[in-house]
Amino acid sequence: MATHLAVLLFLAVLLAGAATSARGFYLPGVAPADFRRKDALAVKVSQLSSIKTQLPYSYYSLPFCRPDAIVDSAENLGELLRGDRIENTPYVFEMREPRMCQIVCKTAFTQEGANDVKEKIDDDYRINM
Repeated sequence: MATHLAVLLFLAVLLAGAATSARGFYLPGVAPADFRRKDALAVKVSQLSSIKTQLPYSYYSLPFCRPDAIVDSAENLGELLRGDRIENTPYVFEMREPRMCQIVCKTAFTQEGANDVKEKIDDDYRINM
């Protein structure tokens, strides 16, 4: 009986210690954000990266649709230290507002631009948005 009581007491102390040591943490750059209906959702781009090569490219190094003004917007110190270039896009979304496909811009590729896009596809580049 004394052994069972000692085990129960030990478990109670262990649970109490675990409950007081549980803490939340903040990971910079991924803090939750609250949005309301029709709030603007900014679509940003980082870079083109590949698992085949270690050479990243700027998103706008390819002939993608561009906003009127490209604005850098690093959101935390880690992005600055890593050299990430977070840039705006012309894409517009609103929270909880359904959208069908919309044309943002029309781009005619030159032969050089088409070859550049093909090269990035062949090298498995991915867009980070």
